[in-house]
Amino acid sequence: MAKSGEMITTAEVMAHLAAGNERQQDANRVLKSSGLLDILADYHPYPAGTVPIDIDVPGSDLDLLCYAEDLDAYEAEMHDQIGAVGEFRCVRGGGDLPDQRPYVTFNLQVGHWPVEIFAQSVPVNRQNAYLHMIVEWRLLQLWGDAGHREIRRLKRAGWKTEPAFASVLGLRGDPYVDMLHLAEMKREDLWNWARSRTSF
Repeated sequence: MAKSGEMITTAEVMAHLAAGNERQQDANRVLKSSGLLDILADYHPYPAGTVPIDIDVPGSDLDLLCYAEDLDAYEAEMHDQIGAVGEFRCVRGGGDLPDQRPYVTFNLQVGHWPVEIFAQSVPVNRQNAYLHMIVEWRLLQLWGDAGHREIRRLKRAGWKTEPAFASVLGLRGDPYVDMLHLAEMKREDLWNWARSRTSF
């Protein structure tokens, strides 16, 4: 694991996965052996989502976030490159709402892992999924095993990740927006605030 306990860079996440539990180690192997990180190297691929922070449930995706300034060029290149790894589905979306940036996702199966590759013309460390994962990881570090168990329990009951965290914290607004606001807090401030709202 990264010395700071953070997973700010791709290298830190991969080291964390390599030293993690059985599913995390398997995710690390699959990402390396599939060649996806090499294929996506120019687009700063970052493993995100529930697997790195150990709250995945059966059927959870392995998520890769990418930064592509030109989504058209990226999509055209990836059709060839990702097609070499396996069958995929490509979806374009976003841009319908004023605060929503266009994106491209590729979904494919690698071994027994469903993989989702998400790209925006926004640097990875400013993408919502990155910010959500970092703040969720900080909260889980505060909460320990009890927090992991509760989030997993909610996810097994069908909750999405951000609503599950918002529920535990007693947040009543849009969970995706609320979690972004928490991501702006310094770790100590976040922990002090979270301690006042949770019993873990």
